[in-house]
Amino acid sequence: MSRSPVSIYGGFFVILEIMKKVAKLVMIDPDNKYLIMFRSDHPAFGADPDLPGGTLEDGETPVETMLREVREESGVIIDREDVREIYSGTDYSGHGTHYALFVSNVKSRPEITMSWEHSSYVWLDRHAFLEKSKNAKDTFMHMVYDVLK
Repeated sequence: MSRSPVSIYGGFFVILEIMKKVAKLVMIDPDNKYLIMFRSDHPAFGADPDLPGGTLEDGETPVETMLREVREESGVIIDREDVREIYSGTDYSGHGTHYALFVSNVKSRPEITMSWEHSSYVWLDRHAFLEKSKNAKDTFMHMVYDVLK
């Protein structure tokens, strides 16, 4: 997002739309446990609950971003055919950020290899996962709660 939100074009000021887009994954193992990760001392969210995923890079689709970010943040390779999108929109963002949420029921519980972005993780039953999501600081996790409750 290196462009300025305001440009001069033909002597007129033009406001460019630069919307942040975020895509994340709810991963569910065969025992119906949900993966939740905890941030590594995030400036805004501290050690808040999180999901693997992140911000779209130029030219990526939300699903491509989610698959790349899941691999980078957890070490897990998810097959595109094994995910489905369950939310896409800006309803939960106070800043116009576009959220995309995907879910995947993995065939076996994968080994998690965390990146620097997360300090720990846990597999939780649905109720505990929803409680962590509801009580998080991040509005993305509030959306997760509302979509899955």
